[in-house]
Amino acid sequence: MINRIKDKIFKILPLIIILSVNQATFGQNVSVSSALDSTLMFIGGQMNMVIEVVQPAEWIVEIPHFTDTITKEIEVIRFSKPDTIRNGDILTISRLYRITSFDSGLHYIPPIEVEYFMGEQIEKQESRPLVLNVINPFVEVDPEKGFFDIKQPLTLPFQLSEIVWIFKWIVLGIIIAVLLFFAIRWWISRRNPIKEIFFKEKPKEPPHIVALRELDKIKNEKIWLKGQVKQFYSQLSNVLRLYLEGRYGFLAMEQTTPEILRALKSCDLPDEKLQPRMAFILETADLAKFAKYEPIPDENDSCLQGAYIFVNQTKIEEKEPTTNN
Repeated sequence: MINRIKDKIFKILPLIIILSVNQATFGQNVSVSSALDSTLMFIGGQMNMVIEVVQPAEWIVEIPHFTDTITKEIEVIRFSKPDTIRNGDILTISRLYRITSFDSGLHYIPPIEVEYFMGEQIEKQESRPLVLNVINPFVEVDPEKGFFDIKQPLTLPFQLSEIVWIFKWIVLGIIIAVLLFFAIRWWISRRNPIKEIFFKEKPKEPPHIVALRELDKIKNEKIWLKGQVKQFYSQLSNVLRLYLEGRYGFLAMEQTTPEILRALKSCDLPDEKLQPRMAFILETADLAKFAKYEPIPDENDSCLQGAYIFVNQTKIEEKEPTTNN
C-alpha cells in the first residue's frame, strides 16, 4: 500500500513542478494602460494623457513614444520624461502627455501597443482604446446673415475712486522724503565742526610709498628661502597690483595677468622695457601659484628686483612747497 502511494507521488511530482514553473513564468507579465483626465474637452483646450507600462525588471519592453500627434486630430503640446517606479522585480513606467485638439467631434484613440520578448518570440500587449469628445462651444458663423463691424468700446464715466490708490502712494512717498530730509539734516547738525578743524584726517600715502614699504618687508622676510615660494609670489603680485591701481587707476586686483598687461600698453610708461619686466613678474607668479612651478633662486631675486625697478621708475613724487624768503 505504501509503495503504491510512493509511486503515485513520484508520477505526479514532475507535473506539479512544471505547473509551478509555468505559473511563475506567466505570473510575470506585461500590462499597458492609457488614461485621459476626462472624455470631454472644449476645442483648443488642454488635458493630460498618461501611458503606464508594468513589466518585470529584467525584461526589455519597447514602449511607443509620441512627439507631435497621438492621432490626426489630437496634437501633443509637450511630454514628460519617463517616470520609473521599482517594486521588487516589477517596474512601473509612466509618461505624461499634454494634448489638445482643434477639431470638434468624437475622436477615437487606438490601443497603445508594446512589444517584448517571451523567450525567442516577440509578444505584444496593448491597452484599451480611448474616446475623446471635443466640443465647440462657439456659435458658428452663418454667411447668409452677413458680417457685422466690431463693436466699439463702451465709454464709462470717470470715477475718482479709480485713481485714489495713486494718490496714496504719492502721499507716502512725500512723507518718506520729508523724514529722510530731516534725518540727514539732524545727522549733519550732530557733527562737530571743531573736530574737522583741529583733527584733520591723515592724508593718504602715495602708492609708491606703500609699495616700496611692502617690498622691503618681503625682502627682509625672505620666505622663498624657507620653501614658501607660492606665498612669496602671491605677496609680490598683490603689492604690484595694488600699486598699479593707485598709480594708473585701473582695477588690477580684479583683473587677470593678460588684462593687466593690455591695460599697461595704454599707460605712459617712462621706459619701454618696463612692460616686459612686469609681464615676466606676473606670469612667473601665476605659474608658481597655480601651476606648481618651482622657479630657480635667480628668478626669485630677479622678480623682486624687477618690482623695485618698476615702482621706482613709474612713481610720482609730490614736490614740497617752496617758501619765499
